[in-house]
Amino acid sequence: MATSAARRNRILIAFACVYFFWGSTYGAIRIAGEHLPPPLVGAVRSFLSTIILAAWCLVRGISLRVSRATAWRLAVVGILFMSVNNVLLVWAEQKVPSGYASVVIAMIPIMVAIFENVTPDGETLNLRGWVGTVLGAIGMFVLVWPRLHSSAGLDRQGVAGFLILVVAALAFAVGSILSRRFHFKADTFVATAWQLGCASAVNFMAAGIGGNFRHAVWTTSGILAIVYLAVFGSVVGLTAYVYLLKHVPVTKVATYAFVNPVVAVLIGLAFFGERLAPAEVGGMILILFAVATVILSRTKVAQPPTDPLLELPIEE
Repeated sequence: MATSAARRNRILIAFACVYFFWGSTYGAIRIAGEHLPPPLVGAVRSFLSTIILAAWCLVRGISLRVSRATAWRLAVVGILFMSVNNVLLVWAEQKVPSGYASVVIAMIPIMVAIFENVTPDGETLNLRGWVGTVLGAIGMFVLVWPRLHSSAGLDRQGVAGFLILVVAALAFAVGSILSRRFHFKADTFVATAWQLGCASAVNFMAAGIGGNFRHAVWTTSGILAIVYLAVFGSVVGLTAYVYLLKHVPVTKVATYAFVNPVVAVLIGLAFFGERLAPAEVGGMILILFAVATVILSRTKVAQPPTDPLLELPIEE
């Protein structure tokens, strides 16, 4: 009984970490982006996370060596996740509220489901899944409508932020599909360290080419925001997510996709004074309902599902 209670408590704590810390990263991203250019934010965050994960692996006696084939595949996925997706997210949050951004990013599970449905050997959506996908598309239109049709005219910055977020979400969705297709023979933390390390190198290169180091304003709040993203967003949230995937059904773990935006919106309201138009709130609710519908719908699985970011399949 005591063991069962302890396991239940660990699961509850892990869920709390994934729900809160991943939801709170949108606020931290906004703070970091106010002081530092997006590529530099992504570079420092990825670098710190890599150091922490690599140190953890070394302490556990796990080798960080991987094959050349595995390395380039990890690099592709890592760049899509933490260079394209993460940097674009920082950039977008300079144009739209953090809560708004979290809702658009929450569409990733729907994008993954659509890609899986049209690719060979992918998972096919059932009727409930397609209903959720259609509702998500309608929700996206409702969410962006106030910025397309406002009394002051077209909100170009808001529309640009929306489009950047869509590209960021697509990058993560594509990376997720590739993670399912690639076969990595590596410990989960080793693979994630490689992904973050490769993304960090790309982000540092982009920051150098863009002259970000000359224009960076290294403030205490900006540095603390990046440290928070690296420690709590990447490492703590990652560890909790891995634990949940090993002990809880994937459909329950995936609920983070529609809980994180709620946390992000509440933080935006409380600390940044962010406000959303009534239509945007309606779009948010519709999108979150659509994501929940897709996640909880049954699909015809061609092969055992794996987590797109962390649970990497084994190469024979």
